[in-house]
Amino acid sequence: MRGLFQRLALITFFCLVVVGVTAHLRSPAGIPAALQKREQIRLIEEQNRMLREEIERRKERVHRLETDQAYRDREIRQRYNLQKPNEQTIYLQSNPPAAH
Repeated sequence: MRGLFQRLALITFFCLVVVGVTAHLRSPAGIPAALQKREQIRLIEEQNRMLREEIERRKERVHRLETDQAYRDREIRQRYNLQKPNEQTIYLQSNPPAAH
């Protein structure tokens, strides 16, 4: 009789554990929250990847500005609308007038 009672108590305990775990996983703090966190992590990792690429592009540009005199001169002339002596600059309109 005692063995039967122990088995029944053990089965009841496991059933309660299964019901409790199932209820927790179906609750808003369970699987839906885990999926939401996973999506947030994915988005942040994508942002980090894009930022790392941007940093690398900027490092390459800085290196080129430090080492390439012709590139540096061109960038300065473009940024500050400067020109070399005897150099002509032509400005083009971005939106030409419509033809009639």
